[in-house]
Formats: sequence, structure tokens, C-alpha cells
Amino acid sequence: MPATILVVDDSVDTRDLLHLYLTGEGYTVMLAADGGEALYRAKAERPDMIITDINMPNMDGHTLIRELRAEGGFADTPIVALTAYGSEAAEEARKCGADAVFAKPMNFDELLAEVARLLASPGAEKR
Repeated sequence: MPATILVVDDSVDTRDLLHLYLTGEGYTVMLAADGGEALYRAKAERPDMIITDINMPNMDGHTLIRELRAEGGFADTPIVALTAYGSEAAEEARKCGADAVFAKPMNFDELLAEVARLLASPGAEKR
């Protein structure tokens, strides 16, 4: 069964592009427009990975990552953060618990390679 990835971004264009690339690689993709919606969907549907923007309304990516890491069921779930706000936002995402951070606009080949690597990492079979 293909891995399920929750994509979280307030930009419809970014969500659509990530959906296109990820489904093209065989992943099942769920979408959310902000951190609050993502937290609800993650708890209800337990995705194998989460890719989240940092700067979003209602609940930003940093808060989403912290909330997910505080949940017992998401301690080992790979989380990839996306940011257009430079190294400070990237460093904060890592401190919150992101496994990888990509600057926007991202290189989709590099992102897809990291997604595959994280999903194949030890512990992935527990998810």
C-alpha cells in the first residue's frame, strides 16, 4: 500500500503542485490549508508523513510541528517543513522537530528524494 502524505499549505498553487508531484510518485496525498485543519486531519487519518508550510494563517507550521511532536502517535512521523522566510525560520522548524526543511521555491527532485529517504528510514515500518 502506498504511503499517505498530508500536505499543508495555505497556497492552493503549492498544494496542487505537491499533489501532482507526489501522486506521480505513487503516494496517496491528503491536503490541508492551514495548521488547524492539518492537526485535525492528522489525528483522524494518521498519515505516514507530513509536509507543511511554515507561514500560514490560523496555526503556523512551527505550532503544528510542536503540537504533532507532543502527540504520542506522531513522535516518529517524518515531518518536512517548507519556508520562504530564510534560515531563521528553517532553524526554528528544526528546533520544533522537523526532520527536513526546504526553502521555497523548492527543487522538486530534491524534495521527492528526501521524502523517499525519510519514508524508508528505520522505524518507517512502525508507522
